[in-house]
Amino acid sequence: MASWFLHNPVFLILLPVLVIPWLNFSKNARALPFPGCSLLQNAPLPKTKTKRVSEISLTLCLFFLILGLAQPAKIIKNSSVKIEGLAVEFVLDISGSMAESLTLESGQAISRLSLAKENIRSFLQGNNSKDHPNSFKQNYEGRAGDFIGLVAFASRAQLFVPLTLDHSAFLSVLDKLEPKKVPGSSETNISDALVLAIDKLQSIPDQRKLILLLTDGEQNVVAPFSGLNPIDLATLAAKLNIAIYTLDVGYPTGDKLFEDTASSEEKEKRRQAQQGLRQLAQIANGLALDASDEKNMAEAFQKIGQWEQQSRLSLYSKPSQNFYPWCFFACLLFCGLGIFSPASRWQRIA
Repeated sequence: MASWFLHNPVFLILLPVLVIPWLNFSKNARALPFPGCSLLQNAPLPKTKTKRVSEISLTLCLFFLILGLAQPAKIIKNSSVKIEGLAVEFVLDISGSMAESLTLESGQAISRLSLAKENIRSFLQGNNSKDHPNSFKQNYEGRAGDFIGLVAFASRAQLFVPLTLDHSAFLSVLDKLEPKKVPGSSETNISDALVLAIDKLQSIPDQRKLILLLTDGEQNVVAPFSGLNPIDLATLAAKLNIAIYTLDVGYPTGDKLFEDTASSEEKEKRRQAQQGLRQLAQIANGLALDASDEKNMAEAFQKIGQWEQQSRLSLYSKPSQNFYPWCFFACLLFCGLGIFSPASRWQRIA
């Protein structure tokens, strides 16, 4: 059965104006002077029913005007379109260290954040992406049916894209992200970022929900706004059936350049960061993946795409048909009928 609804029901508060055509504002007013009106003195007066035609027509005119502003519509019978996919929240590190350069197989230098952007695009669009055709070497169709959202974080976390099926809008926002370079705003606040991601995902009905956390470091904001640490949030995510995949884009274990130039303190922080990401993913029923270079990052996204092929989210989009143009047409029709009616006050002469 077709279901009717109004896009803007607030306009129904104007319904009391329907009494206006029935009010006689010109009771004592003079009629429009017309030469030779004396010839019409003996003409028969309009019948009462004829007089009411104008009022009824103008009342209907106002009614259809108000109804048109409220925009009536109905859901078309048997026209549901099934949409299947996952709910995926990308949690992307944009702290200062994400500006560090990596060298691609082609010899080109690229920042960690830019490489992450390219692989996220390929993850969503598949290896048919015209912008980055070489990101995924194997056959991969993309995630066109997934609801996706974006949380980016440095010292503070911010929701940039709410969960949506509009992947083009998501990628447009993603492309504009840049690493934070101002001292004091370029720390790593994983906790608050996870809080935002979990909060948005838990509002989605029961289905497969994922958080893809891309970072190169550990939590180093001492007092996050949420007051929680990543491990506490991983436990909460597990209780809410939200899986967390961690993609570590920092220096890999055994990296010669890092081992030769880093201090012992930096090496210990790096070890703790790797251990923390592994623990976080394990608690939240996800996986910790190495995404430290071009090859590993592409493989990490491919693995996630292959492991999460099962579509768990099923929504039904019901196309609707709008009727407000017909309301405005009826409004004009009755407006004309009311004005040009023989008994209309606009046609009074004296």
